[in-house]
Amino acid sequence: TMGLWSSPRSLQIRQLADQGKSSVEIAEMLQVSVVMVQNYLPYKKGLYDEPEKTDTAMRSEKYRARNRSYAQRSRSREHKRPDGLPEDPTTAAPREKKAPYAMLLHLELRDSRLDYFEDDEAKILAKYGGVVKSISRDVIVPSSLALHQLHYLINMAFGWTNSHLHDFKLPQPLFQSLTAGKVLEIAPVFGYYLQFPNSTFDDEFWDDDYEETKSPRTWMRSKYLKQYRYRGISEYWLENQVEIRELARRRSMLTMHSSGSGAKAEPGQVRFEDASFQELLNPFMFDTGMPDVLKESLRLSEILSLDPVDIETAKASALAMDSGGIGLYKRYRDVFVAGAKQAKGSRDESIQSHAFLQMQMLQKKYEPKHVMPITDKLLYRYDYGDGWEVDITLVKEFGKDNRMVADETAAKVIADRRPVCIAKDGLHVLDDCGHVFGYIDMLEIIHGDDREEARDMREWARGQGWTGRDVSPRQIL
Repeated sequence: TMGLWSSPRSLQIRQLADQGKSSVEIAEMLQVSVVMVQNYLPYKKGLYDEPEKTDTAMRSEKYRARNRSYAQRSRSREHKRPDGLPEDPTTAAPREKKAPYAMLLHLELRDSRLDYFEDDEAKILAKYGGVVKSISRDVIVPSSLALHQLHYLINMAFGWTNSHLHDFKLPQPLFQSLTAGKVLEIAPVFGYYLQFPNSTFDDEFWDDDYEETKSPRTWMRSKYLKQYRYRGISEYWLENQVEIRELARRRSMLTMHSSGSGAKAEPGQVRFEDASFQELLNPFMFDTGMPDVLKESLRLSEILSLDPVDIETAKASALAMDSGGIGLYKRYRDVFVAGAKQAKGSRDESIQSHAFLQMQMLQKKYEPKHVMPITDKLLYRYDYGDGWEVDITLVKEFGKDNRMVADETAAKVIADRRPVCIAKDGLHVLDDCGHVFGYIDMLEIIHGDDREEARDMREWARGQGWTGRDVSPRQIL
């Protein structure tokens, strides 16, 4: 409501807001944080004098309605699927056939090291955030874990709730080596290691099957505890190849704009077939993501290793993929997509179903079988607004190549295929607090002298699922 909180501070903030001052301006005038200001402005006037929620009000409301919104979002995304797509397509069986082993991963929140901050900020993070060196987690995980499952695990480990977009990226030097060359020549690396944006199948949220009867954390935990089976379409190698060829057909000529200084240069043009990968990024704004992220159906054993394969060797293996099925796959795909665009009563369901089954068979047949790991480090990005980034480092491998496993915890992870956190530094963070600096502001307010402000901020944090409790590592996952 408009009068949710009332205190001398809140009245002062609202008076300034009524004068047209922004949250940033009010924070500067009163020498308080922007988070504090927004906490006292649950609603602000918008166009036509209608209440317009501030970021803080929306965040609080979003978590309190989390169960309902998760279920509603899952249902709405199902409606985006092309008509005729089976409700539960069995598209990709588990791929790992090697003897299972385990990996020790160090997950460190970037920009959270105490030596990165000013002394007063570091003291707050250390005293109230429980940080000794940096906000980090050490986890032992099965080698069969897919990157997509690791996404949910990281959310659980750091206190997020799968409420924002995310991606996994290679170290930049490796990515540049992998994508060096003309787009059509290096196309086979997409669907092999990387994911090309898909404009046909809107299946980014293919596993968003949340049910309102579960808590979001219980649901997230189930995602990395059960056996992984990819049930989307857009990550398959054949699908990536067709998407790239379709883009080349639609945009045979690319317009190049000079980024150099000096006299204004006339834009030039290059044929798509002659364009480098970097030139492809120049003129395009991809609506469904950028082509610089890893496909998340990759198993950890297919991307991480303490003895990674040379990137040029791995690239050569990708470029040697058999392209013989692309044409046939595209023909069945065209039939399926054309049927999906027709009204339900006017399309031939048997033809569309047959086309989709043929697509599935070809997807499995031509999917890469022996993907070689190329790095011991990855970057995970979450919530592009707050800009959270987690550096993933492979520290140790247990039981690889059937070696004996002396570590009891690792042996249990291998046997049960159940990840475990063995060490942590720092309490959980939370969604929508404004990165690490916003988290520090929040801690400062909660533990500050103004009891009313502290109570209000703690109430908001609890609404985000944050308790401030020091949970033991074994209880995190």
